[in-house]
Amino acid sequence: MAHKLTLQTLAENLIRESRKPFSVDEYIETIQNRWRRRIAPRTLDHLKQTLTNHSHVIEVGGENFLPYQAVLDRVGHIPLELQLGKSELERQLMIPGHQLVPFISPDLEEEELTFLDINGREIPKRKQKFFIDEVINHYQYAHEKHFPYQINVNQWMPGKSTLNLTVWDIRDLLAQLEFHPEDRLKVKLKDYYRGIYAIEAYPARQWSADRLRTRSLNIALEEELMEGLGGMSDSALSLEKQVLQGLFHLDVHLLETPAFSLTGLVESLQKISVVRNEDAGVYFARDGESPVKSYILEGEHHTPQGRTGSLQEIFEDMGLAFSELEFKAILYSMMGTEDFNLEQVFDLLFGAKKDCFYDEKQHQAFYRMLRKMLNLICDELKGPEPRLISQLRSKIVYMKLRLIEMLRFIEAQQVCLEDLPEEVLEHMADLDGFCMEGLHHLSDRPEPPDLKTIHDLRIALQMVQPNLDYLEETIFYRLGVY
Repeated sequence: MAHKLTLQTLAENLIRESRKPFSVDEYIETIQNRWRRRIAPRTLDHLKQTLTNHSHVIEVGGENFLPYQAVLDRVGHIPLELQLGKSELERQLMIPGHQLVPFISPDLEEEELTFLDINGREIPKRKQKFFIDEVINHYQYAHEKHFPYQINVNQWMPGKSTLNLTVWDIRDLLAQLEFHPEDRLKVKLKDYYRGIYAIEAYPARQWSADRLRTRSLNIALEEELMEGLGGMSDSALSLEKQVLQGLFHLDVHLLETPAFSLTGLVESLQKISVVRNEDAGVYFARDGESPVKSYILEGEHHTPQGRTGSLQEIFEDMGLAFSELEFKAILYSMMGTEDFNLEQVFDLLFGAKKDCFYDEKQHQAFYRMLRKMLNLICDELKGPEPRLISQLRSKIVYMKLRLIEMLRFIEAQQVCLEDLPEEVLEHMADLDGFCMEGLHHLSDRPEPPDLKTIHDLRIALQMVQPNLDYLEETIFYRLGVY
């Protein structure tokens, strides 16, 4: 029996079948003509919203949309350049990762992809375990849908935690191609929606001869991306959509390129760079114009003004290393579990600054607001909370406290943050940003974050744990200034 066509299915089919740009009005008009029944205004608004967030259209200027199928019709013939790493060559396997961008559907997980050899036969795949640091670089520009999530955490040695990945066994393929270590592969898209690709040889000699044409493509694509970034605000297209949109608007002669490499494009960029944002994921932005609010790691000079408008203002006025929402999440864990000593934590948070209020007015304001927050937390702790969330909060609180402990140690040694090695500062920035984001999500106990956010925080916690261990070992034991 045939399935009855629903309005949602009609709209979905229309998006996937469209082969040219369209406006919101054209989209709604087409749906109304095909549905031939009255559609409530609220339903039409919902359809518009669905269009805005759809994974197979690219929003252009707010009211106009570029469907993926139109882009694929124009640029889908471009081969992707895939370079095998040393580990892949030694094990004779392939980890495609972000090298398939932008021709990898967000509807598919990596394990669902199919690769064909030069005879059209499917290349076998299997699950294999790797240490995180062995393979994480394969996914640094990947969409979250394709980022590996099967993580096995080594509680005793977090740096030895592992990932379960899908890999493709290319022993027979490499033999067929008479592959040399300096050679590359070309991956041609066969079916975007089913995730089917064909692999062929890309000898080093041919790759070298093609470099000038490839460079011309990358230069032109960067200029096109620059134009697309001209009117961007706090939101951004994902990296995949930006690349697809950029390729779509290039001159046709540039689209006859020998191959496209996302890694090659990123390495050639001069005016834009790759940034990361909680809402938009990974995407391109103009240098110096990232909408992400940065956190300052160097010793920022500020003059206390005695502000008393909120705990956040007081913390900023005192130059403390945490926000009001982080503080509230820390209090949840201290008062709701037996994992923390209240006196020790307060001494760590405020340290020598607990007696450094600007004046008595600020001192009184702080304790007045603190009592109000504590009363609120006491009431909220009477209600139940899933153990998963309380444990997650406690783990991030513990990480934040360990980070503050390192900052206190550095201060005691009379060393400025800007004097620390750049690598150390980068790890501190990553940790501080993760703790701030995670504790903000977990700072409203009656309104817990959604399941996706919880899932993302758990994975991120496992990923940044090795950074914390590295920092502690480096700061407490390795830096010669101590």
